[in-house]
Amino acid sequence: MRSKYPKGLIFQINALVEATKKPKYKMLFLLAAMSGARQGELLGLKWSDVDWEKNQVHIQRTYNKGAWYKPKSAASYRKIDLGKIVIRKLKEWKLACPASDLDLIFPNEAGGPIGQSNMLHRHFYPAFKAAEVPRIRFHDLRHSYASLLIDQGENIKYIQTQLGHAKASMTLDVYGHLINPTNPESASKLEEKFFGRTGHNLVTKQKKGINHFS
Repeated sequence: MRSKYPKGLIFQINALVEATKKPKYKMLFLLAAMSGARQGELLGLKWSDVDWEKNQVHIQRTYNKGAWYKPKSAASYRKIDLGKIVIRKLKEWKLACPASDLDLIFPNEAGGPIGQSNMLHRHFYPAFKAAEVPRIRFHDLRHSYASLLIDQGENIKYIQTQLGHAKASMTLDVYGHLINPTNPESASKLEEKFFGRTGHNLVTKQKKGINHFS
């Protein structure tokens, strides 16, 4: 399955991370791109939400506009899979992360959660300017994550659970246009199951007088 994923977005996100100087924000932007978590979910993350053995981060709360909230739906309470490189970088950031009474992964200087406006205008947007690439919205990091999962052929149900959508139909409504409606590789794989890679199974059956097509 091949999607219509815009490849230039990968370059923009890589440029964003590379141009971000402060380790806290570099880790925040990387985690956003590699987890698909919503902005408020990321700002509300605590170290206790990380499962180091299973390489997962648990979404259990959100922080928006100075207030704490429960996740927007039952499906938003979820466990997001992370790759080994992201987990390693999280471990490195944990060693450098300032202590926080709230146990936050991304605390501000006072130990509280980062303010959305401060993060965007002092760190997110300036990084694009420094990298000299067109800027995108923070929420586009979530879209990028979903698009990449589609591009590599992940099951739509799995993508739904990782994004925290209530139903798979919601995921399809938002990202269905990225899925290529044709897939010649699928037909080839189906043939391999019946006939083998060279058609040998079919030839053998015909020699034995077995014809399933008559």
